[in-house]
Parts: sequence; structure tokens; C-alpha cells
Amino acid sequence: MNTAKLDDNMESDATEKVDIARILIQRVDGLPSKARVSSLEAANKVLDDWSDCAPDTGYDQCDFQIVFEDGFRYQGHYLLNKSTKRVSLARHVRKHLMALAKRADAEDADTDDKPISLIGADIAESAKIVLDQYNI
Repeated sequence: MNTAKLDDNMESDATEKVDIARILIQRVDGLPSKARVSSLEAANKVLDDWSDCAPDTGYDQCDFQIVFEDGFRYQGHYLLNKSTKRVSLARHVRKHLMALAKRADAEDADTDDKPISLIGADIAESAKIVLDQYNI
């Protein structure tokens, strides 16, 4: 048996990231709308289309939940703005995960409504794991 080939396969499996199963989006402000998509690109298209109906000044809020193939969940809010040049839910999520990764552990104790499922010891560690191991 060729052990070099086996080692190569194990390395490629270790670097594979967990993919998105579905993204649920609900417009909270403005025209009531809901969408269920299976990719960040499709979510960006929905949010971009909805932003055309956003107010000229200010924002419309959308709530979203990303569910990954292993059941992990990330939820948050996205503010729709007519003047946004390029909608990127992935950029928005990564920015918030980086902020969560830097949070002090003490802040976790008082939060009942966590934005992410805990897959680490606390929210900060969980955010680091998501940034490293999930396809965002």
C-alpha cells in the first residue's frame, strides 16, 4: 500500500472546510420578505435586490441564520442600505466573527442569545474555530 498517497489524502481531508447547508433571511423592516437559499452568493443576490427598496436615508434590518452541514448555526443582523456598493454577507459575518474571537471570556456568561452555537469552551474560542474550519 502506498502510504505517501494515504498521507496526502488525510492532509486534504484535514483542510476541507464545513460547507453551508442553508441560509435563512427575513426582512424585519420595510417590505416583509423571507428567503431560504443555499449559498452566500444567492444570499448576496437576495440582499442586493432587497436593498433597492431600502429607504433613501437610513437602513432596513434583515435577520439571518446560516446553518452549516454539521448543524452549527450562526445568526445575526444585516442592515440594508441603498447606497451599499457591493453586498457581501460573507464579509459581514467574518468581520463579526473576528470581533467575537477577540471578546473577553467574561462577557459570555451574561449572554442568553448567543450569535453562534458553542463549539468551543466559550464564544471567543468558538468564533476562532468557525473562522478556521467553516466555509465563510
